Amino acid sequence: MDIFTKYPAEVWDYDVDFTRSLPDNDFVVSATVSVEPPESLVSSPMNVVSPETVKVWLVDGASGKTAIVTVIATTDEGRVIEQQFQIRVT
Repeated sequence: MDIFTKYPAEVWDYDVDFTRSLPDNDFVVSATVSVEPPESLVSSPMNVVSPETVKVWLVDGASGKTAIVTVIATTDEGRVIEQQFQIRVT
């Protein structure tokens, strides 16, 4: 699992690449993003879906906390693919 850091006031975007999980004829059509635990105070106000990636925007966060960001993508052919990464708020 990838680990990234951010400061509480920063607004950053992170690209989650699903290329390796997709066959040649399939592509991402939608995605949901969740951030746990709630006490990390990290939130994802939006995400942007492209055929092979999901751009996750993250804001806020409590200094010293670590959050797990889960991205679940649904493809045109009905596949559901999940990826996670961590955010450490410094």
